[in-house]
Amino acid sequence: MQARYSKTFRVIFLVFVLLLIALVTLVYVRQQARTSEVVFMYNGFKFQRDQQGYEIQLFINDQKTPTLIHLREDPRTLETIPIQGNIQILRQKQQLHITLDPYANLTGKTTIAALEIDAIIDNPYLFNIPVNSAFTQPYANGTIKTCADVNATEGVILLEKGDATSITEDKGCILLRGVTEQDLIRAADRLAYTLLNIMQP
Repeated sequence: MQARYSKTFRVIFLVFVLLLIALVTLVYVRQQARTSEVVFMYNGFKFQRDQQGYEIQLFINDQKTPTLIHLREDPRTLETIPIQGNIQILRQKQQLHITLDPYANLTGKTTIAALEIDAIIDNPYLFNIPVNSAFTQPYANGTIKTCADVNATEGVILLEKGDATSITEDKGCILLRGVTEQDLIRAADRLAYTLLNIMQP
């Protein structure tokens, strides 16, 4: 009788241990999944998510201390946005203009897209190229810039809505299109990540 109780106890103990191992494994896997959503590596760069978007560590000119930059979008969600042409031509310019049609019913979201690009290109630790806003048509005494104004020293990035979200370089002008204004922000970050060589074209 005592041997039977002893055997039953061993079985219950073994089941308990197995359940405990399964529980610990489940908690560990869930914790790892949560961590990978907050902190992850992408093409050798460390990303950390926060309330505004993603903080990225960049080591510039072999510095031991990273430069931190901030963008809104997860690069893993931007890989389907196509890039055609040579967008790296922007690096050669001394002045850039981000322009849009003032009568295209765009809102502040498009301004966010422009600011995402400006934060990278105008950054003194990165490209240090001055960026100005402009319009494609006369509006409120604003500067007028179109793709026709691209030259050896000045570049133009045109933001506009379109049938698909994409980035295209055409005769030195960068056409950044989005189906929605949120897509324009996504395309702006795709452009920024690609200029930084975090993403490939």
